[in-house]
Amino acid sequence: MEQSDGGKRLRGKNWAAFAAVLLLLLLAAAALWWSTQSRQAAAGGEQRAKLQAALERQRALTDELAKAKPAGPTDCPPGQVLRPNAGGGAGAPPASSAASRTAAIPSTGEATTLSGSALAQRLEQATAIVIVAGANELGTGTGFFIAPNLLVTNRHVVENSAGKQLFLASKALGSLRRATVLKATAGSAPGSPDFALLRMDDGAAAGVLDIAVNVGKLASVVAAGYPGIVLQGDSSFQRLLRGDASSAPDLNLTQGTVQSLQSGEGGTPLIVHTASIAKGNSGGPLVDSCGRVVGINTFINVDQSQSAKINFAIRSQVIESFLRSAAAEVRNDARPCNG
Repeated sequence: MEQSDGGKRLRGKNWAAFAAVLLLLLLAAAALWWSTQSRQAAAGGEQRAKLQAALERQRALTDELAKAKPAGPTDCPPGQVLRPNAGGGAGAPPASSAASRTAAIPSTGEATTLSGSALAQRLEQATAIVIVAGANELGTGTGFFIAPNLLVTNRHVVENSAGKQLFLASKALGSLRRATVLKATAGSAPGSPDFALLRMDDGAAAGVLDIAVNVGKLASVVAAGYPGIVLQGDSSFQRLLRGDASSAPDLNLTQGTVQSLQSGEGGTPLIVHTASIAKGNSGGPLVDSCGRVVGINTFINVDQSQSAKINFAIRSQVIESFLRSAAAEVRNDARPCNG
């Protein structure tokens, strides 16, 4: 009996040890499951937070484009100069940075004609759409960089920007950029000086354009810009309006020739040309085949009775005079274009 009782006690001890081991295994499995679930929950929470942040940025940009109400105006009265803050925008060089292009223009010889692809690339890098966004309204135009942070456009593109947001965008810039009007001409009547100088508040342009004051009849020219009729079908522009700050419309380029050289109001030198422009091209560059600005596209005349449309640009010597009055430098290439 004693041996039998001892055998029973041994079997009882073995069962207790087995139960203890089983309990430990169950506890370990439970701990592993809890740890896995916690990591998955944390990862899911992080992804949800990133998605929520992206959605909030998109909504914020959409609100800025559609209903922005800044604390103060982003432009200035005609003829008034607004000096940049000492610090400027993040990464923004001072207004005099146009002189930083140290490569001197040769004083003799001819400028080199650019291939079609090279000319298109230069214009892509130095041209931007100008967006004026207010409450339930949106205006667009075109501008071109004469320095890494300085852009020229028409006054009439930005003259109603008080109390609204002013933006620049292009594929080369990579994202929507804020801008400020530094100086504007006194008026914007067709045929008269019609300019505004804008500072891009952060970042730098991928390219800039020089000017050439000499141009002759039948010279080949290219107009660069963002006509509204083309923007209507541009899905990239629609994505920009929906809040995608990295999206930008495609630059529209048209070819033509110089038809005549006229004088507008007050003797303002004008170019009549055949490179098609439309509303939205205002402020965009008219360049020769060497990639230099010979004029700024400003207005059109339409004769419905004859189904005729005439395109006008203000000649670059007037642009140069305006920029000098604003203490901004621009390079003037006096060489003839060999194209």
